[in-house]
Amino acid sequence: MGLVSNKQAQLEIAGRDEHALVSLLFILLKTARFVDANNSTYLTQSSKFYVVFRRLVDKYGKISIKIIDGRVFVRDKIIKFNSDGLVNATAILDNWRQIGVGGITLDDSLDNRQLDKFIYLIAKGSGTTADRESVVQRLSDLGIEGISLLGIEQKTEKKLLSEEKRKLIRRTARVTFFKSISVVQDAMVCAAQDKEIDITKARRVVHSMIDQISGNESYMLQLTSIRDFDDHTYAHSSNVCVYSLTMGVRLGFDKLRLSQLGMAALFHDIGKVRLPGDLIRKPDAFNENDWIQMQRHPELGVKTILRNLKFDDYSARAARASFEHHINDDFTGYPVLREKVPTNLFSKIIAISDTFDALTSGRVYIKKAIPTDEVLRKMMYQMTVKFDAFLLKMFVNIIGIYPAGTLVLLSSEELAMVTQNNQDNLSRPQVKIIGDRSGPKKEFTSIDLSQAEHTGIGIQKIIDPGKHNIDLKAILQMDN
Repeated sequence: MGLVSNKQAQLEIAGRDEHALVSLLFILLKTARFVDANNSTYLTQSSKFYVVFRRLVDKYGKISIKIIDGRVFVRDKIIKFNSDGLVNATAILDNWRQIGVGGITLDDSLDNRQLDKFIYLIAKGSGTTADRESVVQRLSDLGIEGISLLGIEQKTEKKLLSEEKRKLIRRTARVTFFKSISVVQDAMVCAAQDKEIDITKARRVVHSMIDQISGNESYMLQLTSIRDFDDHTYAHSSNVCVYSLTMGVRLGFDKLRLSQLGMAALFHDIGKVRLPGDLIRKPDAFNENDWIQMQRHPELGVKTILRNLKFDDYSARAARASFEHHINDDFTGYPVLREKVPTNLFSKIIAISDTFDALTSGRVYIKKAIPTDEVLRKMMYQMTVKFDAFLLKMFVNIIGIYPAGTLVLLSSEELAMVTQNNQDNLSRPQVKIIGDRSGPKKEFTSIDLSQAEHTGIGIQKIIDPGKHNIDLKAILQMDN
């Protein structure tokens, strides 16, 4: 019995060492962007890393850290991060992907001097046009022999879906999306009547959204472009949920955290049920008194969630997100805090999603919709004070120059709807041609503008469906 317990303890220590190794590596890379190699903070972290490294390398001889499909492996063992570690890891991995690095191998010959040279070589190359070959050459020039770079391991090719299967997935996404709006409406009606909210229905629809977004985020993102709802309050919460879950999936959240994030996003505005209905539905711009009332909804949201939902981890996270989603990174916004406590990661994600949908819909706070490209420019300009810079850049990468669901006029004088962004070329997305000068097409044709055979076709401008009497909702509900 003692031998088994001792062996189990050794395995747990080994697991902690592997997690500590990669966590400390990412901390070193982040720290090196802001301080020099003689900085005491950097030296402390470097020493910690080297101690853990020596312990592992003495046992195994060589240590590999690999990135496969956005997941981190140390010695082929997957490493899971908490929320803060996940943001650090994602930022570093994004930089590695840009320069074509899929991992590193550390061998017994690595010493502190080589480690520090490597850290600063990679950290100072962030945001540059460096590639893997040039970094390998620099390693050689600097005499760093204990570290070698690995190429990016290709993702397993997914089987091509039949057209019938794609139609089924699109239909399921639509059902899930509109169901989420219905769930938000039911929850707000219950809250307004001071009745207990059916959390089971909400959790079930969030899980369906997670499945849809994990499979193909573009189908759900397209649906957020629908604006012709009688009451956009409910659709706004569903849109924020879609955007937030997409960011959570990109960050690598597990199913539990995605579920909690989705619930928090779905109920982030529930405090509005405690405000006068005339204020929420007011067609004109808000005056000063309107704004004073509106700024009460985060605190009212906390009270509503804690009063009308069973108290657990889900409701606690939802209450915090409701309270914090209008508090900016520089602590401006509302509610005003007595103490400057950093906002939660979920709140930061929901704040970005909420702002984007509010400004582009023209139905929440700003009574006139702003074009998506202008909204993104405004948000990027404000990111140093209002938003988490890394999360906002990720969001822009998800939305792209032409968000899924956007109607565009092509240089071929055809009308098309953007269906999916190409991450390597955001200006040339995948589109579905729905019409031309002769009118709507009976059969839609999908093309990828990033492919060589379509280099002669470009996007001329974005088309506002409302100004041209185009029923975007009907187009999105068609299966061809």
